[in-house]
Order: sequence, then C-alpha cells, then structure tokens
Amino acid sequence: MTQEILTPITTSADLAAFCQRLGNEAFITVDTEFMRERTYYPQLCLVQIAGEHEAATVDAMVPDLDWTPFYDLLRNQNILKIFHSPRQDIEIFVNLAGVVPQPLFDTQIAAMAVGFPEQVSYARLAEALTGTVINKQEQYTDWSVRPLRPAQLTYALQDVTVLRDVYTAILDKLEKAERLHWVNEEMAVLNDIEHYRVNPDHTWEKLRLRSNKPASWAALRALAAWREREAMRVNRPRQMVLKDDVVSQLAMSLPSNQDALSKTRGLPNHLGQNKHAENLLKIMADAKTAGKEALPPRGENTGMNAAQEDQLELLKLGLKITARQKGIAPKMIANNEDLEQFVLKTDLACRLRSGWRWEIYGLIAEKLLTAEAAITAKGIVLLDQ
Repeated sequence: MTQEILTPITTSADLAAFCQRLGNEAFITVDTEFMRERTYYPQLCLVQIAGEHEAATVDAMVPDLDWTPFYDLLRNQNILKIFHSPRQDIEIFVNLAGVVPQPLFDTQIAAMAVGFPEQVSYARLAEALTGTVINKQEQYTDWSVRPLRPAQLTYALQDVTVLRDVYTAILDKLEKAERLHWVNEEMAVLNDIEHYRVNPDHTWEKLRLRSNKPASWAALRALAAWREREAMRVNRPRQMVLKDDVVSQLAMSLPSNQDALSKTRGLPNHLGQNKHAENLLKIMADAKTAGKEALPPRGENTGMNAAQEDQLELLKLGLKITARQKGIAPKMIANNEDLEQFVLKTDLACRLRSGWRWEIYGLIAEKLLTAEAAITAKGIVLLDQ
C-alpha cells in the first residue's frame, strides 16, 4: 500500500531523505502546480512525486530549500521519470536549474500510439485506463496561497499516484501491440534541452499577417522577437507587453515617427515614449529596407504548385485512413509540415521517410504519389504493376 504524505515537505533534510528513499525505484511519477497568469516565467508552487510505495508533495515556495537531491533524482539514468504532457513542467526545471529529466516518458504521447486522440487530457486517460474519476474542482485554484488546503493536496497527490496506474496500463498496451519502440523514439526528442527554450527569433511564426510586402514581414519578425525579449526581461506575459493584434498592426502601418507610433491603437502609453519608442521606430525603419527574402516560407509562399497541393490533400486523406486502421492518432505519424516536406522533397531525411513512420505510412505515401496505390471506398489499395 502506498504511503501518501499529505503534509508538504518544507525542509531540505526531509526532501533529501525522501529523494534518497526513491533512489532505487524503477520509475517515479512527477507533476507540478504553478502560476503564470501575470508572469512570463512560471512561478513554481508545488511539486508532486510518487514512487511505488510512497508519494509526497514539496512546497516550492519555501525559501532557501535545497533542491539538489530532487534534481539529482531527475538526472538519475536508472530511474524512468513519468509525466503527462510535461512541456511546462520541464520548462520550469530548465529555467531553474538547466535540468531535463532523463530518461523520460510522456503518457500523453504514448496514449496516441494506442489509439487515443492527440492532446488527450489526463482526466480522460485516467478514467479510460484505470476507472478513476479525477475531481478537477481544484484545478484552477491559486497554488501560491498558503496554507494549502487538504483538498488541494489530495488533488495534487492524485495526479501522481493515479499516473502510476496510467503508465502501467499504457505500457501493457504498447508491449502487446509491439509499439513501445515507437514511443521510445519520440521520447528521445524530448531529451533535447532546446525543446524547452523559447527562441525569440522564431516567435513571429505564431502570428498572422495579411500582407505580401517584405517590409511588413520583416517588421513582424523583428517586433515579435523584441516583444519576447522584453517579456523575458520584465517577467511579464508577452500579451501584457504587446498584444498580437498590435504587433500585426505596427507591421502593416510601419509608423515612421513618434507621433504616428503613439497613435497606434492598443499600444501601451509607455511604449510610445523614450527608449522604447526609439527601439520600435528603428525596427520599422530597418524593415523598410528588406527584400523578398523576408517573405515567409508558408501558406501561399510554400512553393507548391496546384498539382503538389492536390498531392498534399491526397496524403492527408491517406494518413487519416491509415491512422484509423492502425488505431493511432494521425498527428503521431505525421503533421502537415511532414507531409509538405514529403511532397516537396525539401527534406529527404524528414520523419516520414525513416523508422516506424516509413513502415506504417511513408511507403504507402510514396506509392500514392507514384500512382502505385489508390484510395478507394474500401481504403488504400496497392495496384498491380
């Protein structure tokens, strides 16, 4: 029977002792509770950890707590670390200590390999695989307020205790379907620390801009990067620094002086003044010298002709059929970028051309493009040569 410690760990000695007891486990489950509504970087409030026989929470808001034993546990190559959708959790560990837990297992990704949809919630997965109904009443609680209530701690512990059963159930399904090696390949990607660091120079890719002017696209790239770095500097959410629609508006209008800049709708007053205004106006001025290379390689600029667009749609349909037949989420096999690369042959090393993806769908996709296979009412049919 698992011993669940409801009172949070608050001393370095108790944390060290707890981590030492978990040092011989085959795997541990980990989760965090944090707040980031008004900060750029997540404010860690609570860490939950469970081994086979013991589970506890650690109060992350206790000052001067020595986290070294916990980070050593995360680095321990002999212990598998189980998370569900851990990107934000690991982002916290990377920001605080430069640590990516290894080896790592994400039950959300693994669930896709056994027929669950992409981004399946923990609550849905837990109920489907273990019959446990997760009470989400405390999900949106303020985890920074002390003392934490027993109901909060019970909820937090459940996230790691039930996760053990979720993991073992998924592992059983993966082994029976002989798909564990698929998931292991995916986990290897998650070990890269750069996966959890934001590159300001790429944040423009999530923004929209209806323009074919190189100057506007150059401004969008530079403005988005400036906003991200400023958000990091002041530790405020990027939308609180400058909203998406204001970034796009500035990129379209390209104000050339402080008066025009300050009249931009939605621009915070302080950004239209002093050093901020100088920086923004320089971005706009520099953007006006941009050439066609500033245009994005996406949408109408992907370089696809009409025939290739048709091929892309064909592969999307083939992917949907294959995924349904194999009982796997389509996005685990390939995303739109993978399919575009496959059609354009811009990356001969793309994911769909190697490993299990090639075996499951890549070879079929190749035959669809070369008319050696066809999609019929009965599914994908290989044609006689």
